[in-house]
Amino acid sequence: MKKIFILLLLIGFKGIAQSNFKVENGILVWEKTFSAVNPDVVAVLEKEPKLKVSSFMDNVYKGSCSDLKSDCDGGSGLMKNDCKFDFLIIVNPDGYTVKVKNIKILEKYGPMQARTIANPCEKYFVEGSAIKNSEKYNPDMYCLENYLASAFSNSPNNENAITSN
Repeated sequence: MKKIFILLLLIGFKGIAQSNFKVENGILVWEKTFSAVNPDVVAVLEKEPKLKVSSFMDNVYKGSCSDLKSDCDGGSGLMKNDCKFDFLIIVNPDGYTVKVKNIKILEKYGPMQARTIANPCEKYFVEGSAIKNSEKYNPDMYCLENYLASAFSNSPNNENAITSN
């Protein structure tokens, strides 16, 4: 009976945890693989003009995003702010993997919100070498997950990646 309880508890935490987020050397990293036959990554990048590629070599796109507009409906007021980040897209014949690092939330301060400060996501979502797991931050993590997935997918519901067909 005790083993069943522990198993159910672990399954419950799996639903809460953000499977595409991890902490690498104290930095919050989002990594997701999109499956597609003959993926057309250029179409993904053209869909979102804020995604700027700085280099391309051996099916690897490296770039950054300066201020991607937030389209988050859930989460706290923090998630209404725009974000900036660095990304890496690795293209394979059966899909592509996106890895996002250096995620910063562009928060506006002061009278008439004239001053913008880029605060690292680690300030809000990382404690030590682990992702915070609390009722306060879980909705924001879910929002950030959907935000990044929609930026790198061409499908409206993020279930199907794009193809060149």
